[in-house]
Amino acid sequence: MMKKILIGLFMIIIIAASPTYALAVDFEIDQTEIHAELQENGEVKVSESHTYSFEGEFNGITRSLIPKEGTSITNFHASENGNDLKVELEDEIYKIHRSGEDEEVTIQLFYTIKNGIDVYSDVADFYWPFFDESNESTYENLTIFVEPPAPAEVKAAYGEEEAYNTEEVQTGGLVVFAMGEVPDGRNGNIRVTYDSDLFSAAALTNDQDMLSAIQSDKAELDANMAAKAKQEERWGNWAPYIFSTFLIIALLLTIIGWRKRTETRREAQRQESGGMNFPKEKLSLPAMIAFMKGGYLTNEALTSALLDLYRKGYIEKISDQGFRVVSRNTEYSHEDHLMDWLFHQIGDGETFSTKDLEEYTKNKENHTAYQENFQKWQEEVKKEYKQLSLFERSTRTRWGALVLALVLLPFLIIFPIFGQLAWMFFSLLLFIYLIGFAIAYQPLTILGHRLKKDLKPLKKGDDWKTWEKEDQIPALLYQIGLGTRDLAASPGMNTNDWVIFLILAGTLNNSFDSANHHVSASTNSGGFSGSGTGVGGGGGGSGAF
Repeated sequence: MMKKILIGLFMIIIIAASPTYALAVDFEIDQTEIHAELQENGEVKVSESHTYSFEGEFNGITRSLIPKEGTSITNFHASENGNDLKVELEDEIYKIHRSGEDEEVTIQLFYTIKNGIDVYSDVADFYWPFFDESNESTYENLTIFVEPPAPAEVKAAYGEEEAYNTEEVQTGGLVVFAMGEVPDGRNGNIRVTYDSDLFSAAALTNDQDMLSAIQSDKAELDANMAAKAKQEERWGNWAPYIFSTFLIIALLLTIIGWRKRTETRREAQRQESGGMNFPKEKLSLPAMIAFMKGGYLTNEALTSALLDLYRKGYIEKISDQGFRVVSRNTEYSHEDHLMDWLFHQIGDGETFSTKDLEEYTKNKENHTAYQENFQKWQEEVKKEYKQLSLFERSTRTRWGALVLALVLLPFLIIFPIFGQLAWMFFSLLLFIYLIGFAIAYQPLTILGHRLKKDLKPLKKGDDWKTWEKEDQIPALLYQIGLGTRDLAASPGMNTNDWVIFLILAGTLNNSFDSANHHVSASTNSGGFSGSGTGVGGGGGGSGAF
């Protein structure tokens, strides 16, 4: 049970990222019995009983049967309570139609394996994979019965991998493989050998004695399994120490990172000026917005950037919807790009208006260029704040976490190979943490902490209205760029200069939102089935649809 829980927890990550499971039928295969009746002519008559528990709607079950080389599957049919069911065959997958909702159903399958028994001079060998790694469903309780054509002595009987050590030889030569739970993606060949005289009507596969070779295979399998058991025991002893070592190092890296961050923050607090004004660091308004939003810039930030050009005097207002270029001698490369994009590519070279933007984005041929220019503007803004030393350049802690994760990675493969599923799961969580730490750990410098502390209180509120006039408008544009200022709010009778910017922002932002909607609608598009791994290239599995 514990093994099942651990596998389930491990698969959550895969399932969450896989769109295939979103539309899958919800079911469990509670009970499976497979009866293989060996025939004198070398054929095998197989009857299977599968009990499914469904949650929600379903259309039927599936059974894939991949025959070994030199064999074939014939006469496949299915029934429920004696009533025949419709069967379709698609690439060795049989689809048995039986629809319903929230039910437990038991379906019987019948088929014949042609040439399923290899007959030698001394023995006849039934060596078969009823499932293999291609199986995508867990058998909660699987039992396989192998019955000779007449009461006989069993010369050899064993299973491999999931079927190992599950065989029980009963009176008359019946062999039962009581496997219990068999997880998906596993192999489990079974092998049962009788005297060749029982199969007098079958063609001779090879005129040689084979029993000693089969017994030798069994002895080799036992030796390998014993060695594997010792290795699993050895790794079971080592795993706690290995994981603990990685965990301790990860904790040390975390503590080092936390202490560094705390020390830098304290120094930033010590250097605080305590003034009530907009930050005067040499950083543009769009770069401040990008810094506070982790490099992510929206249409609101674009509106704020255009109005900042107006505040600086690079452009002048000719109407509530339009502007004219006054000077192209901008201070930052992203400002130069913004003016070229809006005034030269969208406007007439000297002016830009919301009407120009509307006409430009109506033409689908311009949509790709619009997105490329928007992305280039974002990159230029991010380039500016990344050059100001707002983040620590020392990355030893960050690289340490990444190296530790890479050293841990092989153990995510080794642990499950040697049966240490619990330690594999804990190591996987630690690996994810280390990768996340390596990506996210970007400690701020003293300047970065000071800037963040000054800007954070400005996200909301109106305290800036009491500041000096030169600081009021940048504060307003900052809130507009973050998207925290309600642009639909009525300015009332207030005659302050910032009210003009608020009115312009409402008009511009609606226009940029509309343009982005048209562009995104036309440019966002995208889109995306053997042999078995059992003995002789055979195998199979079960499912539902």
